[in-house]
Amino acid sequence: MATPSTGARHVIRSRFMSTTTTPSGTYIHLPTRGLLEIRGKDASKFLQGLITNHMPRIENSSSGFLAAFLNPKGRVMYDVFIHPTNAPKDDGADPAFLIECDARALPDLHKHIARFVLRNKVKMVGVTEAFDVYSVLDDPQGDSNEGTAEDSAATVHERLNAMNASIGLLDNRASNLMGYRAIVPKGQLLSLPENYRQGTLEEYHVRRIINGVPEGIDDFIAGTSLPLECNLDYMNGVDFRKGCYVGQELTIRTYHKGITRKRIMPVQYYRPDEPEPESIQFNKSDPPVIPPQSELFRAKKEEKSSEAPAASSSSPRPVRASGKTGSNIGNIGLALVKLDIVTDGNAFQVMDREGATVRAKAFFPSWWPKQPSSEETNES
Repeated sequence: MATPSTGARHVIRSRFMSTTTTPSGTYIHLPTRGLLEIRGKDASKFLQGLITNHMPRIENSSSGFLAAFLNPKGRVMYDVFIHPTNAPKDDGADPAFLIECDARALPDLHKHIARFVLRNKVKMVGVTEAFDVYSVLDDPQGDSNEGTAEDSAATVHERLNAMNASIGLLDNRASNLMGYRAIVPKGQLLSLPENYRQGTLEEYHVRRIINGVPEGIDDFIAGTSLPLECNLDYMNGVDFRKGCYVGQELTIRTYHKGITRKRIMPVQYYRPDEPEPESIQFNKSDPPVIPPQSELFRAKKEEKSSEAPAASSSSPRPVRASGKTGSNIGNIGLALVKLDIVTDGNAFQVMDREGATVRAKAFFPSWWPKQPSSEETNES
């Protein structure tokens, strides 16, 4: 088996064009993911009233999907994958699903769901220790066989079976750029072609960050952002035609207004004395350390005028933050930013852990649909 490459470079060029050079045929173990099993006669109906996606799409399917749990005010609490367990249906067993989330969020997610159980015939149990979660990446360039939300469940199931995984899904959060999700019993090996190599967790996070895919509690701060600000609409995580669920009202209203002023985007960090990057490139050597949820501000432009500023007796107005940072690795990360600032070609600035000023340049992922002018030009 080939050893993981340490020199791979990942790039997003210009505004709506991106490429990655992670080798095809890579499988990556994700020990940072937690699993909660929900089982019972009412499992599908119960989840239908709590999540942003449409449970009937998967209740009789073998493949899962992305979804989110919201609070009553329509803010994202937890991003999850929901997987049918695909247990045999001829033994009288109740329907069961695995809820996959950031392992750090699992205890709080469990409590959140338990509040709504009431008389529903469901049982929940943590099963993280019973399974291994893998990301299987095999078409990084995205130039053929594009995976979409419309891919047949039978095709996905056939692919998963070939991997020796009975639970999983096509990870279509970024078109075909994130491969497959596969869940197997603890210690069970995936069945893959010999030219597949084992990748590292760092490679997985570089892959998703460079393509603008938020995940986990560093990107989805519980109770803070709207689903559309977190790109759940772009990532096939929201069904706008389904019935009522917790937080639906504001989600639908935001969608029909057609204006989303902030979104999570990939950014590259650089020092003020360094040239502004024209494309996003990962470099893990000597990166600035930016804590998640640091405030971003519009970067100040150099003042060339020699004239002294006019005196003012009034106090200066406080400058409002233009975004917040999310997960990061090396010199790249994700950040919730105002779209109009990015569209105008402006950079952001933020303080690193040592108190030094660092700049951040945001890039539009290639898989995004073209932004409507209302999203690009309206300010919050």
